[in-house]
This record gives sequence, C-alpha cells and structure tokens, in this order.
Amino acid sequence: MSSKRLKSLQLALAKQRLDALLIRTFEGDNQNVLYLSGFSGTTAVLVVTRKKAFIVTDARYFLRAGKEAPDFQLVKVQRGKKVSDHVNEALAMAKLTKSAKVGFEAAHIPVAVAKVWSKEIKAKLTASLNVVEQFRQYKDAGEIKLLREACRITCRVYDEVVPLVKAGVTENEIAFEIDMRLRKHGAVGNSFPSIVASGPNSAMPHHATGDRKLKAGEPVIMDFGGIFRGGYCSDITRTVFVPGKEPHPRMKEIYKIVLDANKAARKALKPGVTWRQFDKVARDYIGERGYAEYFTHGLGHSLGLVAHDPYDYEHCPFDVGTVVTDEPGIYIDGFGGVRIEDDLVVTTNGAERLTTAPYLKF
Repeated sequence: MSSKRLKSLQLALAKQRLDALLIRTFEGDNQNVLYLSGFSGTTAVLVVTRKKAFIVTDARYFLRAGKEAPDFQLVKVQRGKKVSDHVNEALAMAKLTKSAKVGFEAAHIPVAVAKVWSKEIKAKLTASLNVVEQFRQYKDAGEIKLLREACRITCRVYDEVVPLVKAGVTENEIAFEIDMRLRKHGAVGNSFPSIVASGPNSAMPHHATGDRKLKAGEPVIMDFGGIFRGGYCSDITRTVFVPGKEPHPRMKEIYKIVLDANKAARKALKPGVTWRQFDKVARDYIGERGYAEYFTHGLGHSLGLVAHDPYDYEHCPFDVGTVVTDEPGIYIDGFGGVRIEDDLVVTTNGAERLTTAPYLKF
C-alpha cells in the first residue's frame, strides 16, 4: 500500500513543480512518515523525489527501517554528522543540484529547524502545506479494515468497563480500567488521554479526569480510544448512569435528544455532504428542543492515524472513504451533561457505523 501512496505523492510533486519533498518526524510528531513509508519509528526524514525515495534515520532504526519501509532506500545517519548532511547525500544520489526546488512540510517543521535547513541543505527550500494530507483525507479499503478492527476492540473494552461503573469508584479508577483493557486487547497506546467525567464534571466536554467518586444516579461520560495495528486510532464516547438510583428525568430527556441527534446526523451523511451541513443536522435537532446554547462544540472530526486526522473541512465535502466522528452533546453547568460519539465511514450508499457499542434504553 505504501508503494501506491508513494507514487501518488511523486505525481503530486510534478503538479506542484517540486523536485523533492522532505517529510520529517521527530519524537513521532508527524504521521505522514508512517503513512507514506510504513516506518513507525520516532525519528526520520523522508526525501521523496519525483522518481526516487530515501529514508534518513539513525542507528536505532537501521534494521527496522529496512523492514518497515522497503520502498525507500536507506541513508544511514552516522554519529557526529548532521541529519542535513545525509539529506544532501540523498539529494545527490537522486542527481538533484543546488537549483532543485525542494519542499518541506511547514506545518511540521519548527522555525528554528527551517532556518538551519535553509543554510545547510543544498537546494532551494520552499515551505509546502498539505501535500501529503490531501491523500490522508480519504481512507482506502486497507485503512478502513484497520479502523474497523480498532473500533471493534474499543467497543469490547467499553462492554467490559460498564459493569465496573459503581458508586464509590473514582473517575481515575475507571480510566485506569479503560487504559489497561485497551493495552490488553492490542492497543499500543491511547489515541488521547481517556476522559471520565462524572456528575457535574460531565458538563465539561473535555474534563480532566480526577479523583472524584461516582454517585448513584448521576451521568458518567467516558470518552476514549486506542492506537492499534498499523497506527490507526479509535474514538468513542458513551454516557452511562451510575446504578443504585434512577437518573434525573431531565437527564433522561437530554440523553434521548443527544442520541436522536447522533442518529439524525448519521442518516444524513453521504458523499457530497459538507461538514457544515453534517453539523447543522445535529445542531438544528438539539436547538429545536430548546438546548441550542448547551451544544458547545463541533459535531465531529476526521479520524485515522491520529484522533484528529488532517482534513480540509472548509473546502472538501464528504466522499467515499471519509472517516468522521459523530458526537453531539448537551452540557449544563452545575447539572451535568451527555455526549454520544460514534466513528463513521462514508460509503456509496450513506454511512457505516464502526463503533457498535450499545446505547442506553429507558
């Protein structure tokens, strides 16, 4: 799959009149390297020209890079030498001269690094944006398979954790159970820090999970996800109520409104729909029932190699292969809140729900 992606990028370089593109990951901060090459290490620079591809990395990753990125020629960083020296080596191997126009990913390169590169790399450097991200917006069949697997395991974790939600247990204890089970079932890490928000804390969409003890009858929002095979992420939110006391009638009403808004948005999702239209379906549904001011965030976001995968929300409508979250919520300060989030993939006929964890029934 990386070979096909590499060829697509090389064609894009020609269209953008670039002779090469530098794609850098440092401490794992740029998933474009993984997407293009298959290399999952934390430090490397890809040097992609219109016809050749190189991976520049250090001794920690020589063997790993050879196995994970077979479509890339390995350039070994030697101790005592700068990475830029080896980038120059790769450019020379590609027979590119100082007049070559070489792009670098401005969104991922610190200003300080860009200044150093402009002095040390023997080419005409130019800042580039979204050269790789344009391809990541739409997932291929292999990516969707991995995302479906990630969501299936995450839903299994949810099923295992729900019985542990009891009065007297703390938010941190529930979060620990979530994180432990994600790793037990195959996650290599979390998509983001798990959120467990109970009682009045559930009125904060991104509450910082703490030591508050759960109380009978109150809402508990659990928002979590894992990084699974291939580096693909899941992201699910469910709201449950602590056993031992009947939930407040208004909280039941809010739950039903949020769930119905979630379902309405999913039903409206299909190729050609814009992000604004998608958001408006759920927002209008909630607003018509008197809770417009309590839905305080966007309806969803792109999902893939990171929890918030790259997407040009303003200009690119949904198309087959878009993977998006659907997460309406209502949050009332001093009372509590509800959020229900699913991961969806756009198909030719509409949308498929990847997160099949059950909803509550009253």
